[in-house]
Amino acid sequence: MPAVQLRFLETFIHLAKVRNFRKVADLLHTTQPVISSRINALENELGTKLFERSKRGVQLTSEGRVLLPHAEMVVELTDEMKWLVNKNRKMTGSLRVGVTDTILRSWFVQLMECFREKYPGVNIEMLSSTSADVIQSLQDHAVDVGLAMRDGNDPKLDFVPLGAFPVAWVASPTAFPIRRATVGTLLDMPILSFPKNSIPYKTLERYLKMHSKVRVNVHSSNSIATIVQMAEEGLGIAPMPRAVVMRELASGTLHEITVDVEFPPLEFFAITEASPRKTLKDEFVEMAREQAIAYSSRYPDDYLINPD
Repeated sequence: MPAVQLRFLETFIHLAKVRNFRKVADLLHTTQPVISSRINALENELGTKLFERSKRGVQLTSEGRVLLPHAEMVVELTDEMKWLVNKNRKMTGSLRVGVTDTILRSWFVQLMECFREKYPGVNIEMLSSTSADVIQSLQDHAVDVGLAMRDGNDPKLDFVPLGAFPVAWVASPTAFPIRRATVGTLLDMPILSFPKNSIPYKTLERYLKMHSKVRVNVHSSNSIATIVQMAEEGLGIAPMPRAVVMRELASGTLHEITVDVEFPPLEFFAITEASPRKTLKDEFVEMAREQAIAYSSRYPDDYLINPD
């Protein structure tokens, strides 16, 4: 199959799942007219209508629903073929990776160095966001691999464990000089946390509700750097993975408050769309797992619990 027709099939698959021309154009870094042209060309080539168009978006026709699994098989087989033929040679192209701040501030740099050394011709397009946004981007086909926490069980996604980050309550030693506290004591302090739609925030909510029905004062941010800075300036206490505040704890700008009830560790995964075919994204997932294991071997379990 000529490459141009393969692009038509790839565009068809994206549109079938996203159901919006503008979003597909953004995903494929092109324009809506180009997407429309590809779909029209594919429909003309096959001699049938694949989508019903309306102001609310597009829906597959019965013929489109028949085509979809076959189109997916063709694209997957092509990707696998490229991988098998080129995996020991110089590969080119790009890989879209969604990653959370926790991974970025722990072992992601080492992962990038290893991947770049093995595949210097492959560009990494990185999306830094919350776990919820990374998973949504995977479901929208905006990224190929996600390094994030798991929220529920989507049978269309594969989850490879990357270990769990133990969480410590940290604060400015000047503003909050206490070394030990009960959960009840925490309720009287301003708490700094991740955004309300994030998985760590939901974990915090469950943790606090188990011990009190009092509404707690929680300030949220989608940036770990911002949360850390706010904690250093004495604006509150924060439940943070120890791995991401290692430097601040070592320098003394933050200190750990031991709480009578342990905060649940935050489990992370390498997430991809489920497929029996092996491609470059699977190699990236394996390298991510290797880096997580290497990181856990360098530091005690207080920083990362080994995924094995």
